Amino acid sequence: MNGIEQDMFDFIDRCPDYRTTGPILADLMQNARRVGFECLIFSGIPLPGEALEPLVELNGWPAGWFERYVQGGYADIDAVCRHSRDTTRPFFWHEVPERSFSLAQARRVANEAIEFGLRDGYLVPAYSRRHWHALMSFSSPEKRLHLSSRERIAVNLMAMVTISAVETLRSEQDRDRLLSPREREVLQWAAIGKTADEIGDILNISTATVRKHLQNVRQSYGVSSTLAAVALALQRKHIRL
Repeated sequence: MNGIEQDMFDFIDRCPDYRTTGPILADLMQNARRVGFECLIFSGIPLPGEALEPLVELNGWPAGWFERYVQGGYADIDAVCRHSRDTTRPFFWHEVPERSFSLAQARRVANEAIEFGLRDGYLVPAYSRRHWHALMSFSSPEKRLHLSSRERIAVNLMAMVTISAVETLRSEQDRDRLLSPREREVLQWAAIGKTADEIGDILNISTATVRKHLQNVRQSYGVSSTLAAVALALQRKHIRL
């Protein structure tokens, strides 16, 4: 048994003991660095036009890159992300067909990623209990990453174990993270496009109170926008349209 295989089995043994996702990310990242990766992300795969931020389960990307990627809606034009919607097989980023980079926008995303040290990578698609489809994407500053067959198998297995462990923890957290009746009511109205002023009039509460409820909801879901909170609440059936 070589080093990466032993690392893999040790990681698999440790995963069930973690009670939050932070240590899982740190442990996986430590093992991933041994085969040349510097960053990773585990996320649901967004459908065209769908926001990425609410789908992210583990974020090991550089902060500046993640913010740019989300704000720019890059998931819709990123050739790697788009390719992941069409395959169930793990692949290196450099294996994405050239035609996927035919659009100038796709080439721009790839070039901007290089500025943050994400030059090549390896993506593991996965089925998910929480998303229609998910991915674990590892990135490297190397121009053309190479993994041995054993390293690929180890990375695939660690990715799948991580996804299972994180989704189990998220499910437990979702059961504990219930909105108050008033928070649910406010978010329900926000979901159909009502402003804070309009919601206040409907519920006979102040605009400031509405905004406070929405702030609490965003904090509960760990997202920065009400739109992202609505997306998560709908996904988890905390509210309905």
